[in-house]
Amino acid sequence: MTGLWSAGEHAFPVEQLDDFLRWAWAERASDISFQTQAPALIEVDGRVRQATGALLDGTTVERIARAIGRETADGVLRSGRAVDCGHAVSIRRGEAIRFRCNLSPVQVRHGFGINITMRLLPGDPPTLDELQIEDEIVAALEACTGLNLVTGVPGSGKSTLLAAGTRRLLETGAGRIQSYEAPIEFVFDGVETNGASLMSSSEIPRHFESFADGLRASLRRRPVAVIVGEARDRETVEAAINAADFGIAVYSTTHTIGVANTIRRMLSEFREEERDERGAALVDMLNLVVTQVLLPNPKGGRTAIREWLVFDAELKAELLDMERRLWPRRISEMLREKGQGLLEEARLVAAEGRIGAMDLARIRASHGISGERR
Repeated sequence: MTGLWSAGEHAFPVEQLDDFLRWAWAERASDISFQTQAPALIEVDGRVRQATGALLDGTTVERIARAIGRETADGVLRSGRAVDCGHAVSIRRGEAIRFRCNLSPVQVRHGFGINITMRLLPGDPPTLDELQIEDEIVAALEACTGLNLVTGVPGSGKSTLLAAGTRRLLETGAGRIQSYEAPIEFVFDGVETNGASLMSSSEIPRHFESFADGLRASLRRRPVAVIVGEARDRETVEAAINAADFGIAVYSTTHTIGVANTIRRMLSEFREEERDERGAALVDMLNLVVTQVLLPNPKGGRTAIREWLVFDAELKAELLDMERRLWPRRISEMLREKGQGLLEEARLVAAEGRIGAMDLARIRASHGISGERR
């Protein structure tokens, strides 16, 4: 079989783990997976392929877990808890490649197993121009106000888009910016700020126990903006809304697809009797919701398609003046009038040959209601 790491043909030499990671980086892998009783896998341009001829036994994967996480990682996993961490590998003097890692316990044929997923982190944050972000999204990010959400499934480039937006704020001299991440993904030391901006990054749970704790600390530190790795629970959602209400611009991500679904998902963290009140607070603070999807490009690489909506004063007033159950319909209408729907964008890039017919069909089947133009 071609395209395999030669040193892993018969067994995986854990002492050469960093060599394997350098090889995967040279192969342009975005993700690397190890799992008990399976070969190592890498993902390139959205396509997964086998990376070693050998299957990894339990002892091998446990040793990889200890090398990537910490010496007690396999014990933590056996207790039923996941491990999130970072890992760095030197590639040349003064330069390293960094990974965001998740280690999780799984069931395999003979009992307990471990799955390790490593995502390659770019060295420097890209620019919004390099990502070809729409002008309306750029303007909303630059406004540095309210609650701004970048959404999508894992691996859809949410953190990269958010990093590009953060870079723009730093370059334009927005002021003091604080980020709370698990782990810290991008380093902004090389960004030119002209002395008018300062980036402070804290890692969860090393520096703060939770995203919510970091956000609450920001209320006392009063930055112009905070970057929150993920708004994934009630406490963080509530803290993000409160920070925005204090006049701090909040930028965060969620694992949702679509503008209306994002609002629904965030409100699902609250009890039913609280949702009208918290929904009003959420809408009042929203500035931007953008969903990004990465799909294979038949010509190579991947194509980004986005759904987005800017919540201006007119839209907020309309939503706050109607029942919450009517919000999805009005948001769908506003996507056609003032924003961009996912299906509409998918049709455009499909016509240009930048995504395949099957991917267009999946978008149509999953998101046709919110994206159709009537």
